[in-house]
Amino acid sequence: MEWIFRRPLKEVSMFTSFKFFNYRLVFTYSSLMSVAGWGHAVSIDWLVLDLTHSSTALGNMVGIQLAPYIFISLVGGTIADRFNKKNFLRLVCVLNALIAALLFALYYYGHLTYAILAIIVVIHGTLNATESPVRNSLSLEVVDKENMANVMGLNSLTFNLGRLMGTLTAGLLIAHFDNGTPWLVFTFLYIAIALLLNRLKVEEIPVAQFGKAKPGKMIDALRYLQKSPIIFLSMTLAAVFFGLGMHFGQTSSLMVKNIFLKDASYLGYIGIAVAGGSAIGAALASRWSVPGHAPQLTTLLKSGILVAIFWMASAFAQNFWLYAILACVASIFHLTFMVTSNGLVAASAPEDFRGRIYGIYLCIFYIGSCAGGLLVGALAQNLGVRQAIFIGGAATFLISATCLVWFRSKSKTTSR
Repeated sequence: MEWIFRRPLKEVSMFTSFKFFNYRLVFTYSSLMSVAGWGHAVSIDWLVLDLTHSSTALGNMVGIQLAPYIFISLVGGTIADRFNKKNFLRLVCVLNALIAALLFALYYYGHLTYAILAIIVVIHGTLNATESPVRNSLSLEVVDKENMANVMGLNSLTFNLGRLMGTLTAGLLIAHFDNGTPWLVFTFLYIAIALLLNRLKVEEIPVAQFGKAKPGKMIDALRYLQKSPIIFLSMTLAAVFFGLGMHFGQTSSLMVKNIFLKDASYLGYIGIAVAGGSAIGAALASRWSVPGHAPQLTTLLKSGILVAIFWMASAFAQNFWLYAILACVASIFHLTFMVTSNGLVAASAPEDFRGRIYGIYLCIFYIGSCAGGLLVGALAQNLGVRQAIFIGGAATFLISATCLVWFRSKSKTTSR
């Protein structure tokens, strides 16, 4: 691992931020929201394939799911900087519960078509696009500054705990019942999450004027990023690589159904493999994220090279279990990549417009994810699923290696 990280780092407990009650609560909230979010996504993907049997239709639905994030995340960033986060997140949970209940009812009574599903997905995506910057900003406000790097690693862990449980739960429910059952389960989960937020102790949050409107414009954050090209580069690389399939979400659905000819329960097994690797990566990043440590761009690029190698290898897997193992290993470096990218953003963002910085980050991220989903779907439909996976990994390898050579050359020139 020393090749990835610039220098050996002093290890600390990966759960050092758990000493803060509010962060323990936010961690639980984020994990449960991730469970529901991944379960929702798996249910959508599997239903689309059942309705259309088309990789292109799945790619289009992925694009539809992510499109609202491109613009609405900027609104979420402004909300994070101006309004009471606790009340806003509770409202999001209640609305998510209503959407899940509606999806279950439409499916149960046989009225859920591709077109109706697309409309509901846009509404759901719009709602959650405003939630992400608020949640990320809140997680950093409930700890002191020296623990922010550790929080970024733990936040990635919540994402992957949710991916593990959400994918597994939805896959098993679909396999043993039907495609609508997960939405009924997640309806009650969203209600429970909303009640959980009542325990947030606002008086213990150290950020000044928490929950009160503050002046600020998006242009302030844009001007800041203009002066920080490395931060903008890390945002862009994360968006491009994720869109090409680094998260093994869309491509795994295609591999399981179209290549290995397995049922939905095997998506749960893939979820276990990917989330297991991701949890290892997040745990390593959390242990190495000691107080005062600044994330490095070289760590980001080296992680990109390593994830690409195993990513490309997975395209040639001849059986399901080998594919799952390769996806697991690739996911370790996927997480060191994403934690470093998130850490670069968190470490640089000033407190008074951190939400807007995150909003811009998510906007860029979902532009890449949306375009990538459409591209991967088209490649899989026209060239084949394996070819689409290999092309994504190869592009990631070439971009990461080129940027690493460029950055090292620039650093040597600057040091002279």
